[in-house]
Amino acid sequence: MRKIYILFANRYSIMQLSQTELNILNQIVLGNDKIKNIAENLNKSISQIYRAQQKLSENGFLQLNRGHLEPKRSINTSQILNLLSRYPNLTQLFSDSGLKILTSILKPKSIDEIVKGTNLKKSAIYKKIKVGKDISAITVDKNHKYTINKKIWPNLKDFLEQNKKLEETIDNRVPVGSVIYHKNENEILFSNITELKATPTAFSTYEKFGIKLLLPTNFYYLPYKELSKKDILLHSLYIVDKEKDYRYLIYLALFYIKYKDELYFLKHPILEKIKSILKGKEEVGYPTIDEIREKGSLYDIRI
Repeated sequence: MRKIYILFANRYSIMQLSQTELNILNQIVLGNDKIKNIAENLNKSISQIYRAQQKLSENGFLQLNRGHLEPKRSINTSQILNLLSRYPNLTQLFSDSGLKILTSILKPKSIDEIVKGTNLKKSAIYKKIKVGKDISAITVDKNHKYTINKKIWPNLKDFLEQNKKLEETIDNRVPVGSVIYHKNENEILFSNITELKATPTAFSTYEKFGIKLLLPTNFYYLPYKELSKKDILLHSLYIVDKEKDYRYLIYLALFYIKYKDELYFLKHPILEKIKSILKGKEEVGYPTIDEIREKGSLYDIRI
């Protein structure tokens, strides 16, 4: 029996803040910005505070200036500091996997759906949901789906949406100005107009397979690895799913058709539409079989 590969929707990595990191933010809210004083107030060593502030700096919340911690000027920083100033107990809800769970339920989800979207254990999820329900930050509907209680906590929902947007567009692993299509803790797929030391992927590799393209940008993958045709198609799907570019759809279809025998068992909504088109059906927003056939003739790809 041939193996079926299922391609899941785009996942991204949501930052996790420790209790210590959140307590440091609380200290900033209280006007205590000196490393030494924060360490004393939190009963931590100075080295522990330095390590925690480094993480906060990497996530864009703080910057260190001559022994003082200063909030960075951003909507994200302002929102979390505002929330912590009004509700200091949110540190328990936000800490560790809390932000990841809260972000995953911006739209109502069941426990199983949260597990699938976060890769967290049910025990960790239930623990945070209990904390959220105790302060009415999380609500559950009749279908046993959990979500943010925006009626009581509108500022919390705004912060989570802003934080999600930031996580989807900014990452320390790639240069500023890059467009990110997919990322998690282990990998990232992005584009940039400059030449970078990263693995070319998706449409940037099609020329190696006889489909020469003139592209306005370069598509990359990290970490460095040798990519299979399956990897390249998967990355192409992530890009098309975000860009909604008609030309990319045609080129993706041609790549799939050329290597259909190897890639036929990949499952993805976009591929299902392409398979439908190849059977003679029309799909709204997708190229017709005649358009794919016309472009394929330029690369000697028969349909």
